[in-house]
Amino acid sequence: MKRTLLIYFCRILHLPFLLLATIVSFGQPIYKFNPVDEFVRDHSKVAFPAPAQLGSFYNSDFSVIQGSFNLHNSSRSMLELVDDNIQQQNRRLIEEDLAPSPGRSIEHGKNAEIEMDLNEDVPELGRTEWLKKTAVYRRTFDDLLSLNPDSFSITRAEYDIENAYLDNKVPYDKFLEAVKTRASLVKQILKRSGLKPNSDLALNYGIQQLYRHANIFYDRATRRRISIPALMYDFNDYNGERDLVSVYTVKLLATGKGQCLSLPRLYLMIAEQLGAKAWLSLAPQHSYIQFIDGKGRLMNFETTNGNLASTSWLAQSGFINARAVKNRLYLDTLSQRQLYAQCLADFLVGYLRKFGYDGFADQVKQRILIVNPHNVQALIIDANLKKQIALGAIAAAGRPKPEDLPKYPEAYRSYLDMKDAMDKIDDLGYQDMPEAAYKKWLRSMEQEKKKQANQELRARMQRQIDQLKLSKLSLQHRPKG
Repeated sequence: MKRTLLIYFCRILHLPFLLLATIVSFGQPIYKFNPVDEFVRDHSKVAFPAPAQLGSFYNSDFSVIQGSFNLHNSSRSMLELVDDNIQQQNRRLIEEDLAPSPGRSIEHGKNAEIEMDLNEDVPELGRTEWLKKTAVYRRTFDDLLSLNPDSFSITRAEYDIENAYLDNKVPYDKFLEAVKTRASLVKQILKRSGLKPNSDLALNYGIQQLYRHANIFYDRATRRRISIPALMYDFNDYNGERDLVSVYTVKLLATGKGQCLSLPRLYLMIAEQLGAKAWLSLAPQHSYIQFIDGKGRLMNFETTNGNLASTSWLAQSGFINARAVKNRLYLDTLSQRQLYAQCLADFLVGYLRKFGYDGFADQVKQRILIVNPHNVQALIIDANLKKQIALGAIAAAGRPKPEDLPKYPEAYRSYLDMKDAMDKIDDLGYQDMPEAAYKKWLRSMEQEKKKQANQELRARMQRQIDQLKLSKLSLQHRPKG
């Protein structure tokens, strides 16, 4: 009992901080952008380029991505090794946390203050003013609740999420037009390639060309042929730390550059417009696309570099363990219901970034966990909140020794709530991925393109596309009568 209590008492300082910053923003929206994001400096002037302007997108050379990964281990043995490594990492973290640390009592004091702020249902504003300030989010939540979790428009949901964060400044018709322009480009790509837009394989192939290289778009309104650069990964504020809009599709549609959140979401939105089947899949701090090839096999498409990816490479980020795979947390297709919950989680993150945690935020979090009890974002938010409450209660009790904590009922109850929230995350197999590790993994993408296994995936895909072209030609030359 004492050992377990001591370990969890020390783990307080090691809960993943992926979303903690969003909880403690307390009404301090961040609107900082680099020059490529000029379009959102003035939120009253959010606009998307007309087709004739798409050729002037800011672009950069993706060849800066370098590095390599060892892919010789099989997925199963590798995952078992990762499980062992994670246990060793966790033990090291606990040992480090047990050592005396200067300033730890100060850190606890700061967290206690945070906990007090979190318990303020309406931070520093009168209720009427606060309701007015958050009205867009409340209306948007009602709209999202009206959607069927098992059958909804990802385009509309994504728009609602981002428009709420941008204070209702994004016209839906312009947003939808920008998505449809990309869908029209896919149809033109397929026509020039001799493919009919009537198979999922052809449609996914066409969408993927938007991420692989520049494409020619014929603008019927101006009768001009425009070279549109490939959709590219933006390394600048790639996790939305400086501004959440950096990872939104509005930014991607307006600049041609995005991240591992916006790039796959736009893929799904274009697929929706074309009637193609594709699914979002997750990896630590990452998301990508899965689709079915002509033989009925699931294929992975990495939107950050326009490349097919092997499951073994995706798994070797070093932060996917056997438990996470068994629980289908990573490397699996999200159902519509899971995707809907993920959209609600993104909506919640935006609200937290602007307004902090309050009763409305708690309502959204509870809804997410009703739809999908295993949504990691919502579970982390819940655990971070309970962590702050536990720290405050422990501080109020005079910071007793771990073995004495049961003597303080309120602090002990808060500690147990925190422990239960942490256990839910651990039981799923979640492992936080440090920023340095994620950057290293990103750098491995370009080298992954050159590996034999990846080349075989591309060759297999191309053979199936060639077969589609031949089948179209055979139909065209079939004798009539």
